[in-house]
Amino acid sequence: MGITRYCRRIFFGAVLLLVVFIFSPAYATEQYAAQTGKGCIFCHQESSGGPLNTVGFAYIKNGYQYPIPERILKKAESLQTPFHKTLRFIIGYLHLLAAVVFFGAIFYIHIFVRPIRLIGGIPKPERILGVSCMFTLALTGIYLTWSRISRWGQFFDNTFGLMLFIKILLFLLMVTLGVMAITFIHRRMQQAVKQQKKPRSKDALTVADLAFFDGTKRKRAYVLYEKKIYDVTDSPKWRKGKHFGRHSAGMDLTKALKGAPHGPEVFEKVRYVGEVKKTEETAQRLTPAQKVFIRMAYANLVIIFLILGCISVWRWGFPVRLIPETRADVISGTTCIECHHTVTPGIYHDWQRSVHARVDVGCYTCHQTNEEDNLFSTAHLENTPIPIAVVVTPKRCSGCHPQETAQYAMSKHAHTNEIIWKVDRWLNDGMNNGIERTTGCYACHGTVVKVTEGRPVPGSWPNVGVGRKNPDESLGSCSSCHTRHKFSVVEARKPEACDQCHLGPDHPQIEIYNESKHGTIYHAEGSTWDWSPDDRAWQAGRNYRAPTCAACHMSAAEDVPATHDVTERLAWELQAPLTVRPKGFEPFPATTDWHAERDKMKKVCLQCHAQQWTDAHFSNLDQAVGNYNEVYYKPIKQLMDSLYGAGLLSNRSYFDEELEWEFYEFWHHEGRRARMGAAMMAPDYAWWHGFYELKHRFNQINHKADILQKEQKRYPYKWFPGRFER
Repeated sequence: MGITRYCRRIFFGAVLLLVVFIFSPAYATEQYAAQTGKGCIFCHQESSGGPLNTVGFAYIKNGYQYPIPERILKKAESLQTPFHKTLRFIIGYLHLLAAVVFFGAIFYIHIFVRPIRLIGGIPKPERILGVSCMFTLALTGIYLTWSRISRWGQFFDNTFGLMLFIKILLFLLMVTLGVMAITFIHRRMQQAVKQQKKPRSKDALTVADLAFFDGTKRKRAYVLYEKKIYDVTDSPKWRKGKHFGRHSAGMDLTKALKGAPHGPEVFEKVRYVGEVKKTEETAQRLTPAQKVFIRMAYANLVIIFLILGCISVWRWGFPVRLIPETRADVISGTTCIECHHTVTPGIYHDWQRSVHARVDVGCYTCHQTNEEDNLFSTAHLENTPIPIAVVVTPKRCSGCHPQETAQYAMSKHAHTNEIIWKVDRWLNDGMNNGIERTTGCYACHGTVVKVTEGRPVPGSWPNVGVGRKNPDESLGSCSSCHTRHKFSVVEARKPEACDQCHLGPDHPQIEIYNESKHGTIYHAEGSTWDWSPDDRAWQAGRNYRAPTCAACHMSAAEDVPATHDVTERLAWELQAPLTVRPKGFEPFPATTDWHAERDKMKKVCLQCHAQQWTDAHFSNLDQAVGNYNEVYYKPIKQLMDSLYGAGLLSNRSYFDEELEWEFYEFWHHEGRRARMGAAMMAPDYAWWHGFYELKHRFNQINHKADILQKEQKRYPYKWFPGRFER
């Protein structure tokens, strides 16, 4: 019981000691941020750190390595439910508490008590405490290990896994020694104690005997001063072997007496027992079980220091790499960098300034392929035997960005090559030739990339169109918006990332944006906005004052998650000849409900605008769409159908007659500008470039139709330059 009292007195000191080891500043967090190129909020729920989010938990489960496989992300999501998070908190707390108590008790015994005082047998409270702590550590450790480790190999392919594996082995060894100590060794020491119930003669007392006589359980209370043993059992100042709560019987008080308010004269008032035997003689008097116990006790202390060493290596790193780097992608990547630094310095410096470079994603990570994939470059094989992909596709990007690529694959962007073949009469009727399509239409909409014998086919490559069809059956090119090799998020957030395609008479979104109040604010203040906040959460009002294309159509807002599917948040399909809901767009019907998507877009607007203002804007848009459909498009479409029915217009091919040009530009140019101008709040485009031009074209079409009907004669073009016979 005496030892238990000592434990209580220094418990808080032991707790403080363990807290210093376990909760020291987490320099590793900054290290991880530097390695991944992402702010703390990427892995944590708060920008300053704190609890982990799903991605952070998946990062741990993947052995603190990127990329994170999709199966790891899914398991992490399941473990991030409120139930598992609560369970993990409780279990983690119990694990830490048990470690603090167990380690603190062992430190105390070795520093203040010394194991030799326990050679008479381990007291029952200490045995219960030790067993309880070991049992708690084992059970909680099994759950925590399962929640962090997903596969056996993870113990050996990263520093954390290796340290955890060593720590588990050390703990099992410590438990084995502990179980032996409280069972077999404990019983043997008790048997030895039974043979020492009475004091030996003054010539036979040893240090072992002294440790036994601590004044507890009706035993005599002996103390040692300058190798002389005194019996203080009957002294009123040594009740139950304690002296003013500071000193215990069974100990050497030679050093302690130097700081006492009295001198050695106090020993004249107690009984002198005799002199203690020398150290070597004392060691000889210990039984084999007692010697084994002392050695096991010090072995446990060493094990604890080794466990703390494992935690330190995990938390703060180690000057020597514990796991040699042998991955082929790293070795190949080093070779790539050495070469391209000289051959293509622009590519090298773009990559060097990218997030990929900061997270150790080298050339080979993205360009990795094999000769069976039909993506490799034979020209590159002349420089290195390693197959390198000449075309990097979204399928390769999905290894690190599975959610983004999955969303993109469902979007209109990814299917825009398919859409133009279904919508645009220029392609279907062969009214332009191959080079006009390659340098014009396909530059944005994407080619069908073909690689033959390791070389891309001219005309299909080079191309970074958003709807590019790749040889591995994937769609699109991430570098359309995140230009290679920098792949900047900041770049993709700016309107200039979209203006390479969304401009001109048929889809002048960038011109419309520039004329709108949003665009005016952007051009006036955009250079001062925070395009890449530390917490990676790009928020309206805090980081930017007016939305860009990405802010409305892709970025996260209140209760609206970020998306790479630009089909979302749309309530109308404004590019169609007759405005329809996204589900009714025949070339590429959406799977979304326009009511839900309209609500998402409204929430984006509500970040800066009031509810009444937002509702009124979308009411104006709906009326503008109805005005275009009913007043302009339907009457002209009915007129054109009647001309075809009367044989006054030829169905042989499109664009070989003037009225076909007029009708095409009617909906494809002026009609789109009127609707898109209304949607994006650009009054000049909604009126002067939109409905005003529609009126003019409307009257022209009717006038020329009247002439056709009166003369009953068709006027096809005799020559059509650049026509391509399909």
